[in-house]
Amino acid sequence: MQTSWKQKLAAVARSLGWGSAINGALLVGAAMGIGYIQNQAIATAAKVDPNAEAIQTQTKGRLDLLKVIPSGGFDNLIANWAYLDYLQYFGDEDTRSATGYSLNDDYFQVMVERDPRFLAIYPFLSAGISYYLGQPERAIALMEKATESLSPKEQPQSFWVWRFMALDQLLLLGDIPGAIRNFEQAAQWAERTPGQESYGPFFRETAEFLRNNPDSTEVQIFGWQTVYVDAVDEPIRQRAVQELEKLGLRKVTNAQGQVSFVRERGEANP
Repeated sequence: MQTSWKQKLAAVARSLGWGSAINGALLVGAAMGIGYIQNQAIATAAKVDPNAEAIQTQTKGRLDLLKVIPSGGFDNLIANWAYLDYLQYFGDEDTRSATGYSLNDDYFQVMVERDPRFLAIYPFLSAGISYYLGQPERAIALMEKATESLSPKEQPQSFWVWRFMALDQLLLLGDIPGAIRNFEQAAQWAERTPGQESYGPFFRETAEFLRNNPDSTEVQIFGWQTVYVDAVDEPIRQRAVQELEKLGLRKVTNAQGQVSFVRERGEANP
């Protein structure tokens, strides 16, 4: 699927007349923000556990407890446990096809609350909440909260968190002012990080491009179609359909039950 995403993004970039630097910015962003989570997830059971729903309920209760239980100074260990458990949860695709990914938010709430400096979680957060739950607003809120505890001096790679927020704002929300702001913040932090300074001009170039080319319709269409394809739960699919309709598309189902999204002028977006 990653190859398909890259091809689609490259096509979008070409259709907008975007230069190679901007094409690369979104290409890498999609690969890190959407595809990274699938490459890193730990594959588990090959079939659905008959007690999957009960296990889901038990896991939800355990995560709710971890949100409030005193840590005794071991918040980072709780975050690490949640991270490893999440990899198994997400990687069990067969079970998730039956139960959905509704616990993604609970897992990341535990991780961000317990250890916002745990930078490894943020590519997963963006993909797991923005795309698999169709809730970019929630993902951005969690990342914004995390940045209050981050600094380029103490966490040298923390500029990527601003970049992930910017991509969610661009690819799903169409919030161009917010995306510009966060690309520029990513640039500032990268420029203050030894060995990472070269990213600064790259992020600033992206921000400047968006100032001059604020129409993000095509990349939003790509983003919400990705949400629709990856969705297991019907409410998430419906959110994707609603967003695509706002962007000028309508859902069409053929005789074989295959879904495509068609522009009003008749151009399909499978």
